[in-house]
Amino acid sequence: MFTANTFLRSGSSAILISLLLFLPGCSSTPPKEALSQAETAIQDADRAGASQYEPQLLSSARTKLSRANKEMADEENDEARRMAEEAFSEAVLANAKAEAAKQAKETDDMKKAIQALKQETSRESESQQ
Repeated sequence: MFTANTFLRSGSSAILISLLLFLPGCSSTPPKEALSQAETAIQDADRAGASQYEPQLLSSARTKLSRANKEMADEENDEARRMAEEAFSEAVLANAKAEAAKQAKETDDMKKAIQALKQETSRESESQQ
């Protein structure tokens, strides 16, 4: 027979099961992979010359990675993951901006070299006349 007592017990069980299923979502796992990706991105940006072309952005990425490591040590995994993702994004951006700056410098150097060659050729042709 279905009674209010049976309903309460089954309702309590359903609530307990729901909570048990929900809680693992609340306590996230340490973001070790996100930290590793951020560290690699920072190293790549450093090798690309971001310390010369984008020092503030690279410094910010390093600061956020450091904070992410601290948050993970404090078991604040969601905040650690967020900081690691921000560090990764800033490092990738610093890398891209450094590469673009290097390309722009190379382009400018090539234009100057072409201009110098044109002037040299112009002088030679004038001296031959």
